[in-house]
Amino acid sequence: MAAIATNGNGLGSVTTILDSDAVVADQAALDAISVALQNAGHTVAGIDGALAGVMHFAVQGGPDASGYAAEVMGQALSAVCTFN
Repeated sequence: MAAIATNGNGLGSVTTILDSDAVVADQAALDAISVALQNAGHTVAGIDGALAGVMHFAVQGGPDASGYAAEVMGQALSAVCTFN
């Protein structure tokens, strides 16, 4: 059986990558960001980075996040790219 290649990002219909403007200080800050994103209607599909560093969040679902900009516990987040 031959494999079939299809168009898509492999993560879902639309995935937006958000990044933190500065370091995410600790686990409490990371948890707060994740909860805020979920409360905004998004699914957090992945997180990249280390605590005390800049982090990236892959979000799916919910409202269009391609222009996302918000602040959680003093931590600014903004969209850097969207995959359709």
